Amino acid sequence: MTDISNWSYYHKLNPNGTPYPSNLLYTPRVNPEQTVMCAHYCIDPEYRPKETILVPEDLVDWFFKRDVKFLTQLSHLDTTPILYDVDYDNRKIFMEWNKETLSQVLFTPGRDLDAEFPTWKEQMKDFFISTKANNFWKVSLYPNCFFISKEGQLKTIDNYAVIPYEERFIERKIIEGIIGKDGAYRFDHSTDEKGFIDFKKFFEITITKHLQEKSWGNTVFADIFEEVYNG
Repeated sequence: MTDISNWSYYHKLNPNGTPYPSNLLYTPRVNPEQTVMCAHYCIDPEYRPKETILVPEDLVDWFFKRDVKFLTQLSHLDTTPILYDVDYDNRKIFMEWNKETLSQVLFTPGRDLDAEFPTWKEQMKDFFISTKANNFWKVSLYPNCFFISKEGQLKTIDNYAVIPYEERFIERKIIEGIIGKDGAYRFDHSTDEKGFIDFKKFFEITITKHLQEKSWGNTVFADIFEEVYNG
């Protein structure tokens, strides 16, 4: 078992430049060399001291298993981080990492994503082309869900948010415990009268509206959606 006691927490940057826990499901720790992330699926009050949403334990476990599943099944894609190890007993996933996510680049004063990574838009489009070719949506697409590898390759974490086309409809009550107020409207507009979320509709709302308004602050994703899905 890898000892991560001297590994540091990773925090995303919010658009206002303040550090904040990156997600509700796992505690991300990074090794001293900043080359490996441990996604520890647990409730860590030190990492989230002000968190008001406490995700139920069974839901944390459900998402842990999905993250492992899709890191494995999608390992052939250039955008999937290398999966180094999984500690199933303690729900820890060890994967490829490189210092920071795109939230640090976007929201640190004086930094410029286009200048530092000129091909990021093309790589992002290629990512969506690959998701379509492999019959899945990925619905967690914030800047803190992406990093650039040492080789300059765009990579995406939080693969618990992969939805294969054959799982298009998921009963809302299964994941109700992770729905926060900021993004609740996406679930409300995508839930049918039987209580099932239509993730095709959810994905379209996310990529054409939510990302522009809540995180990236540009129309890149809406443009990519039009090219890849409606072109």
